[in-house]
Amino acid sequence: MDFKRRLTGLQAKMEEQGLDLVVYGGSPDLQYLTGVNLEWRRGRDLLHPQDNVFVPRNGEPVLTLNPESQGQAAGTWIKDVRVAEKSQPYGDTIKKIVSDLGVKPGRVAIGDYCWGSTSLEIAKACAGSRFRVGEGLLDIIRMIKEPEEVAKLKRAAEVTEAVMGLISPRIVEGLTQRNLQIMMEMMGRGLGASDASFPPTGGYLKTGTIPSDDPFIYPKEAGLTKGTSIAFDFGLVVDGYCSDWGRSFYFGQPRADILQAYQALQLAVVQAGDAVGGEITRLCDFYPFIEKMLDRDGYGNFLRNRLKTGVIGHQIGVEVHEDPWLRPDVTQSLVDGMVFCIEPKLWSKGEYYLRVEDMILIRNGKAEFLTTYTREKFQT
Repeated sequence: MDFKRRLTGLQAKMEEQGLDLVVYGGSPDLQYLTGVNLEWRRGRDLLHPQDNVFVPRNGEPVLTLNPESQGQAAGTWIKDVRVAEKSQPYGDTIKKIVSDLGVKPGRVAIGDYCWGSTSLEIAKACAGSRFRVGEGLLDIIRMIKEPEEVAKLKRAAEVTEAVMGLISPRIVEGLTQRNLQIMMEMMGRGLGASDASFPPTGGYLKTGTIPSDDPFIYPKEAGLTKGTSIAFDFGLVVDGYCSDWGRSFYFGQPRADILQAYQALQLAVVQAGDAVGGEITRLCDFYPFIEKMLDRDGYGNFLRNRLKTGVIGHQIGVEVHEDPWLRPDVTQSLVDGMVFCIEPKLWSKGEYYLRVEDMILIRNGKAEFLTTYTREKFQT
């Protein structure tokens, strides 16, 4: 991993915005900058107030760890790692770091994952400074994935799709959405995932039900019956990086129009990938392109986000949802090294809910699909 690029990128942003110090608690940004992977995915209450990285505008950062986290020091490139001592107030440690870094009253940014008590001690140590939120400073840097990151993302995608290969033959009458969710996560962990990227779902919608503004009114504990679409949304964390994947199956014999709708959705995603570097050069170009493809095939009116948000995907990395998103107002050009998810859905109320989600890498100005699960399988 090119941690030097990450540090210099952040410090360039600090120079641009006149920031003298940035502090991140146990968080995605701390993981990205230091290589230390704390338990931030499972809840901030499981983290320690002493787990922080202090980044000056110039020079090397300082990492502090709680005694329970000090084993993580072996995984970081940072030379100055200070383990908080129970006999010394952490506020004194912060004051020493601020002094050692030569930070004078100026502008300080603090990340969202910093504990309130830590933020107060930083404010005392940097008295006279102006403070702002530190989130978002690394977004553009994190947007471009290094080769090692791409390899991790691809591995996460492969494990996710391997799980779906195991689950597919287990989709039988009577299977509940609850048990399906448990199966996805447990099989993922069995194949080496440390966590789920988000709570996995396989949403049922039985054809011929009363139309509803909620596509998933099928009771979670009710067993699967024939004539039901199943929309999967599933991701795993492997070696600190996320996957996010979607396909749809139909339990029973689908009507011709439902099968054609799924084929149209798959085709629109594939054609969007093919259009990268041509008709699609910016993030905002994806939604209108997919909408146009579905209009051509007669399914545009079922595109779930039509006339609403127009959001059709997001970047992905150490977090499952990273900025910038694929939205109509995001004019960011496509750049080599981007990895993002395209996730259009077709929803006919009371009839079907279909989704396709693929992870895509931009390489040499073109799109490369990191997810390769079959597009042919639908009926199960």
